[in-house]
Amino acid sequence: MSPQPPPTGTPATVGARLLAFTIDVVVVAALAAGAGLLASSLVLAAFVAAEAILALWIAQARWGIGPGAALMRLRVSRADAPYSPGAGRAFVRGSLVGLGALVLLVGAWVVQASAAWDRSGRRRSWADKAAQTVVVAVPRRDRNAAGELYALATPTVMGRSSAQTGRAAEAAVGRPAPAVPIAPVWGAPPLLPPANVPTAAARTPAPAGVSPAPAPAALAPASAAPRIPGGELLLVFDTGQRAQLALPTAVNLGRNPVATEPGDALIVVTDPDRLISKTHLRLEHDGETAWVTDSGSTNGSELVDDDGRGRVLAAGVRTRLDDGVRVRLGERIFTVSRLIGAGS
Repeated sequence: MSPQPPPTGTPATVGARLLAFTIDVVVVAALAAGAGLLASSLVLAAFVAAEAILALWIAQARWGIGPGAALMRLRVSRADAPYSPGAGRAFVRGSLVGLGALVLLVGAWVVQASAAWDRSGRRRSWADKAAQTVVVAVPRRDRNAAGELYALATPTVMGRSSAQTGRAAEAAVGRPAPAVPIAPVWGAPPLLPPANVPTAAARTPAPAGVSPAPAPAALAPASAAPRIPGGELLLVFDTGQRAQLALPTAVNLGRNPVATEPGDALIVVTDPDRLISKTHLRLEHDGETAWVTDSGSTNGSELVDDDGRGRVLAAGVRTRLDDGVRVRLGERIFTVSRLIGAGS
C-alpha cells in the first residue's frame, strides 16, 4: 500500500482541543439560553440549540472549523489528505461525541481527551479514528509587512520587445552587435549575429607589438533563428470548467486572483465551497515545460499522479509539473494539456 500524504499542520494538543470544544459548547448553550429567556420557551431554546449544532456540523464538514477551532487556530482534516472532512466524516465524528455526552455530559469531553491515548503520535480521539479524521494546528501564513503574497521566482513570460527587434535589425545590416545576446522569447536560445559580420573585438585593431587574437569560430547565420514555442495551453477542471491560453504564458488561479507580474493571465476558479484562496496558485509554461507555485493558500495545493498519490506543494516553492500529473487546489482538480499548433 502506498504511503498516505500527511495532513497540513501538526497534530493539535489535547489542551487546545478541549478548549476549542468547550468554546463550541458555550456558544451553543448561550444561543439556546438567550432564545429561551427572550421567548420564555423551552421549545424555542431546544430548537435554537439544534439549529446551532447543525450549523457547527456544516461548518466542520465544509471548512473543518467551528468557533472554538477558529479561535484556537485548529482545523479538522481528513486523515488521508489535507482537505476538509466532508459531511459523512463530520456526521460520524459528531455522533460519537454526542453519544459520549449522554454519560453525564462529561462523556463528550472524555471522547475529546482520548486523543492523549493515541499511540500513533497523531493525537486522534476515538471519534477521529472512527471518522478517519485528524485535528491539526493551522500554521500562520508567511506574509511580509505589506501583506503581499510570496514573491515568486523568475522566469516571467515576456514577448519580443521593440528594442530587441531594433538590435536584431542592426546586426542584420552589419552594425555593431549587442554586447549581450538577446533572447526573443522566454526559454529560447539567444539571437546570434550573422557569420559574415565581424564582432566588435575583431574590428578593433590590436596595439603595437601585440599579436592579434585569433578570429572566433563562425557563428550561426541569422537565418537559423530559434524556434518560437507555439500552440495553446488547455486547463480542464473536474467541474467541467475550461480555460485555453496562448503559449508561452504565466497565469494566476484562484477565487479572485490578482496578477503577480504585468501581463499575467488570470483564471477565476469555480468554487462554491470557498475553499480556494483569492490568489491560490501560479502556473507558468514556456511552451515546453510547466511549473506550478502555491501562493501561500489556506487549504494548500498538491500534485496528484496517475496512482492517486499526492505530493503537497510547499508555499512559495516553484515545482516542475511533469506530464500526466494533475493539480489539486483546495478541493478542485485540473489537468494541463498542450495543444500543439492551436491558434497558429
